[in-house]
Amino acid sequence: MKKNIPIFLLFLFTFLIFYQNKEVQVAIIDSCELFITKLFPSLFPMMILCDLFIYFDLPEFFCKYFGSFFSKVFHTSPNGAFAFFISCFSGTPSNAYMIKNLYLENVLTKEEASHILSFSFFTNPLFYYTMLNALFPENYITIWKLFFIPYLVNILIGFLCPHRTQISKLTVSNPKPNFGIFLSNSINHAMNTLMFILGTVTLFFILNTFINHNQIPLLSGILEVSQGLHSLTTVSYSLKLKELLTIFFVSFGGLSIHLQIKGILSDTPISYKEFLKGRMKQIFLSIILLIFV
Repeated sequence: MKKNIPIFLLFLFTFLIFYQNKEVQVAIIDSCELFITKLFPSLFPMMILCDLFIYFDLPEFFCKYFGSFFSKVFHTSPNGAFAFFISCFSGTPSNAYMIKNLYLENVLTKEEASHILSFSFFTNPLFYYTMLNALFPENYITIWKLFFIPYLVNILIGFLCPHRTQISKLTVSNPKPNFGIFLSNSINHAMNTLMFILGTVTLFFILNTFINHNQIPLLSGILEVSQGLHSLTTVSYSLKLKELLTIFFVSFGGLSIHLQIKGILSDTPISYKEFLKGRMKQIFLSIILLIFV
């Protein structure tokens, strides 16, 4: 019986693609437009820059000057200072791509990488700030409050939930390839990751079309964070409800982001479960903080 359920769902999915063909086409076009205008311009440069930073040993610079402070505050490897700092500016899933590369370069252990990934979850700041301005036009108190809560909460998660596994003192041991080869490989890997992200976003836009006919913001945000935030601009909810839904969406990240993270980490032992635990903690702490601020 259980084996028949996936087959049934696939037949249902196929039927809906034909039955709601126009809606599916609109969903695909909307997802591609989001990718081209918002995601690709913010993700692709950061992926290449992160690879170049690693190639030119910027992690060693952060480890030398900020590593001791980072290690004391977050109880993990000093090498994580670079990963956390860049995550604040690149957002997710760029941070997962970078943390994975740091693990592959033997800068972080799998335990360190899993732990740092759990408290370095941020929506791309430029995209998030743009959406906040659309949601709360000229309400700068609300905009900046919602903008900084994820940063504060992630710091709290890293500080209050220290890494328990013994830290290995790893050093980069892999010889550097020729710069031209490295850059070519970096672009190739980045584009493969971005194509996977595009496919994931498109899939969840289509799913939203099938199961969310009334475009309920909560359901849209659970499926895909950008679509959820956009849907909030079309409803007349109270200010406090919009704030709560916004902080919930950016704390959870949407199932689309979770699938992207699993895909990026799929060929490594870095733990997705630690990432998921981090999101549950972030949701709880963010809502508590928002209520009392």
